[in-house]
Amino acid sequence: MGADALLVVVPYHVRPTQEGLYQHFRAVARSTRLPVIVYNIPGRTAVNLEVETLARLRRDCDNVVGVKEANRDFEHTNRVLWACGRDFLLFSGIELLCYPVLAIGGAGFVSATANVVPGLCSQLYDRWQAGDVQGAVDLHYHLLPLNDVLFVETNPGPVKYALSLMGRIAPEIRLPLVLPSEGNRRRIRDTLAQYGLLQDAAGEGTG
Repeated sequence: MGADALLVVVPYHVRPTQEGLYQHFRAVARSTRLPVIVYNIPGRTAVNLEVETLARLRRDCDNVVGVKEANRDFEHTNRVLWACGRDFLLFSGIELLCYPVLAIGGAGFVSATANVVPGLCSQLYDRWQAGDVQGAVDLHYHLLPLNDVLFVETNPGPVKYALSLMGRIAPEIRLPLVLPSEGNRRRIRDTLAQYGLLQDAAGEGTG
C-alpha cells in the first residue's frame, strides 16, 4: 500500500510568517514526488495561508496541485482559482461552502458531514457533475440543518456522537475532546430523527 498524494496542514501553534509558510511547503514538496495538497484551516492553526503565498507555491513547485480551503472568507476562496489557475484543485473544507465551491469551479469537498451521510454528500457532487444544478442546490439546503448540528461543538465530538446514535461506533472520544453536552446531545438526536437516521441502525434509514 502507498499514498496517492499528501494532504499537508498549515503549521499550527508557532504562527509562521507567509515567507515561513512558503519555505515550509516548498521543502515538503521538494522532498517527495507525490502530489501535495495544502490544507488551509486558519480557525485551528491561527494563521492563514494567503492566496499570494499559495500562488507562489503553485508557480515554484510542480507537485503542489491543490488546496483544501477551510477559510470561511469566501472572497479568499474565490481568489484561489483566479491566482493559481483554473486547473488547480480547490476542495472545500467548510460544509456550508461545498456547493458554492463547486459552482465557482472547485474540484470537490472534504466533508465531516460525509461521515454521517456519505450517500447524500456524494449525491450533491454527482448531481452537480451531471449538470443537475437545481438538484445540487436542493441537497445543499437539505443538508444545512445537519451541517449546523454536527458543528454545535468542536468537531469531531458531535460527529462521533451522531455515529454512535446510528449504531456505527461506540460513544467514546479521547481527551482533551469530550462528547457534547446533554443539551446538545438532544439537539443532535432530534436532528438525526428528522433525517430518519436513528432508524438507520436498524437498516431502515437513508443517508
